[in-house]
Amino acid sequence: MEDIKNNKLNIDLNNLPRKKDGSLDLEKIATGRDEKGYIIPDIVFDTFLKELPEGTTNETGNYRAYNGGKLARLENNREEASRRGIIGAEASNNSQATRRTSRQILEDIATKRANKETIERLGLAEGTSNLEALNYAQYIKAQQGDTKAAEYVRDTMGEKPTTEINADITAVTPEDQELMRRVAARLKADNS
Repeated sequence: MEDIKNNKLNIDLNNLPRKKDGSLDLEKIATGRDEKGYIIPDIVFDTFLKELPEGTTNETGNYRAYNGGKLARLENNREEASRRGIIGAEASNNSQATRRTSRQILEDIATKRANKETIERLGLAEGTSNLEALNYAQYIKAQQGDTKAAEYVRDTMGEKPTTEINADITAVTPEDQELMRRVAARLKADNS
């Protein structure tokens, strides 16, 4: 295997056999075949991965080419595959447990002090939070005619207009109730 990796098999990568269409002639290069495709030397596999047809496997049996240059790792035994699956699941669970939501991150940023340039540009007091600076900036933009900023200020102050929906909901009438009672009685009689 080390000989293959270091190209000690004297494979001339520049002069590999090719078909008329320019693709590699895998029949002449292959060291074998499996149910999915050709098995070729690792050095050829590694060098020409993007050209290989789907199903081509490297000689050591670790990888199979698919979808134009992508790799699928092959597992030779179930125990190893199971072990790797468990390790991957644990890593994923740990990552998700420590991952903060965007809301948590923004809440953290909002409570921190605004930077000096923002405070000076907006004329705010020392120690102003990012959230206060953001609201002040929106208010200034609203005063200058920015409609979106004005909507933000209005909505944040609790004056967001609501849309009333007039729905004429009719309750079940006595006639409907009588009809349902008769249908239920007939179904009960049919099932007896």
